[in-house]
Amino acid sequence: MNFLDLYPDLKFFFKNIHIQGKVLTPQIDQQLKEIYENELSKRISAAQLISIDMMLKELIQNSIKANIKKWIIQRYKLNPNDKNDYKKALRILKHILYFVKIEDFETKIDDFDNYFEVFLSFDDKVLIIHVLNEGILLQEEEKRIRRKFRESKQDLNIYDYYLQKSDTEEGAGMGILIVIMILKQLGFSERHFAIFCVKEGVHFVKTVSRLYIPFKNNYSLPRQRFSEYCERFSIKPHVLRKKIHSKKIYLRF
Repeated sequence: MNFLDLYPDLKFFFKNIHIQGKVLTPQIDQQLKEIYENELSKRISAAQLISIDMMLKELIQNSIKANIKKWIIQRYKLNPNDKNDYKKALRILKHILYFVKIEDFETKIDDFDNYFEVFLSFDDKVLIIHVLNEGILLQEEEKRIRRKFRESKQDLNIYDYYLQKSDTEEGAGMGILIVIMILKQLGFSERHFAIFCVKEGVHFVKTVSRLYIPFKNNYSLPRQRFSEYCERFSIKPHVLRKKIHSKKIYLRF
């Protein structure tokens, strides 16, 4: 599956840079630094680039963990939709990560063959970041993500939150809160961040994290244009969604 085929305007009207790997290596880190310097430093400040790098690295690490979890489920023949099996997978994940650093996973685990992908797409108005992993969001994970988005709307101190409310599931969703709080520091809302799954045929095959980083104040998010389209043409949201899913209408980035 070529991810950009799902979004024609990204493919044809944006400059796209693709990175992939099993883990975050010094080579990938250097590649990102060169992209920041050569492509993005002219558009945004050095402080903003540091924040973008922090968010991107957080999403990459989350994707690597999701890929490891998928590897665990396959290797131990677990049913991720069974609560007991899912909890067992999380226990194995924590156990493995206690003894093996994420950055060493590629070299120490022979049959680990799961990749994360990063797409950096930009024009003169916006940078759109997609980070893909090979895991699929389960119902319980979707609930937890929605809860983290709701909690991000509160005035939270990350350190205090971690001490008071962290659960035992894969870092307590801290990565989501960290990304949203960095976005807010940049002056953007949680609406500039999304997590969703994509299909190949009838099956979900990838989980995607998406970040919007506008270069200009007049950039409108697609969901804002969605609402404007509904109002302008007096169309119900569910009808417009159906037309978009059937590719009768396409809202550009």
